[in-house]
Amino acid sequence: MWVTAFRHPAARARADPPSFRAPPPSGNDNPPRHVGIGLAISARFPRFAMRRALIPGMLLLAACPKERLKPARPPDVWVDTYDQQAASKVDVLWVVDNSGSMAPRQENLAKNFQSFIELFSKGSIDFRIAITTTDVFKDQGQFKGTPRILSSTTPNLANAFSANIKVGITGSPYEAGLQAAQMALERQAQTNAPKLAAIEQCKTDCQKQSNPLTCSEACPAKTPIDFLRPDAYLYLIFVSDEEDRSSQDIRYYWRAFETAKGIGNDGTVTTAAIIGDVPTNSCGATPGARYVGLSSLTGGEVGSVCDVSFATTLRKLATNAVGLKRKFALSRSPNVQTIKVLIRYPCNSAEDVFKGCAEVNKEDCKDAPADSLNAVCTPRQGGPDGWSYEPSTQVIFFAGESVPGLRASVEIEYYEEGTGP
Repeated sequence: MWVTAFRHPAARARADPPSFRAPPPSGNDNPPRHVGIGLAISARFPRFAMRRALIPGMLLLAACPKERLKPARPPDVWVDTYDQQAASKVDVLWVVDNSGSMAPRQENLAKNFQSFIELFSKGSIDFRIAITTTDVFKDQGQFKGTPRILSSTTPNLANAFSANIKVGITGSPYEAGLQAAQMALERQAQTNAPKLAAIEQCKTDCQKQSNPLTCSEACPAKTPIDFLRPDAYLYLIFVSDEEDRSSQDIRYYWRAFETAKGIGNDGTVTTAAIIGDVPTNSCGATPGARYVGLSSLTGGEVGSVCDVSFATTLRKLATNAVGLKRKFALSRSPNVQTIKVLIRYPCNSAEDVFKGCAEVNKEDCKDAPADSLNAVCTPRQGGPDGWSYEPSTQVIFFAGESVPGLRASVEIEYYEEGTGP
């Protein structure tokens, strides 16, 4: 099934074929790019672009004051190129267990919030954060804290999140996180209904104006929606040391969340969880099998509530939330032994973007524009922070710190299966 234009990249359990990748809500369909030397055919998509190049001879860089010669690639080498981009708007709903055992876990979230929000800030992502609890009897999906919806403009954002995420430990021991999330979204949908109607009426009235398109585009700003925004992705995060006890099957909630933003927006919602490891764990938490099952259905990430620090897990969830791709489908079946992976970053990138690199080469940044993609990272291969090839799906998978950052360009060079140097 090919998805709508609002498909969240993290909602795909497997990498889609290049020519069927859907754009993000605010993406622009760029025309194909063509490389001037050798035979190169490029089709650019908002999530990534793939170029397949057969490059003979030597490539001469004439754009720089000093000419540099680059080594030639053999004529039968394939090079697939992808652009790493992110969602422009994300609404994040935290559903936090507020039963008696959760105080240290809530404190862990508060202390490590910066690990989560850092990627949102770097990517200039328009985000909203709301928090509710797993108590469906008292709280019933109500947003907690002051202010109840956080954004990049919230004063002292980290302190506000720290206060809001500490939802207490007096909640019901009957933890029903999935049902609580459904309640929260239904509440917000009711709040949004008259605003959405006003926006539609505004657009209708605009048809009588001399410039109806410009008039219509201004309508949403006149009646702003704070959360569950029509043009934003929705990311749900469940945090609990108990199994979910919601009354319905997880596929019921999967469908409820997928359609929370209206029919036709399936795929704009992803769920993630920080829960007791499945099938067993070392901290006495009840395995959260239902949360894991739902996250698998939506393409979300899962972390352990037993971790001493949630910093690593929160970075992983942030990567998932903003839609950074971890999987890149190759255009041909490769000779696995010949695969080489490079990640190109802007020359003015902060040093921390290179922490997942085995080697970094900035030689071509000399005399080059600051935003040119000439800082070359050779990522590690294998392990918890390296790339690997998945033959069953013909994709390159980046784990941990190796995930390409925002505005990076990924180059995967290889010989086709059955050929080689």
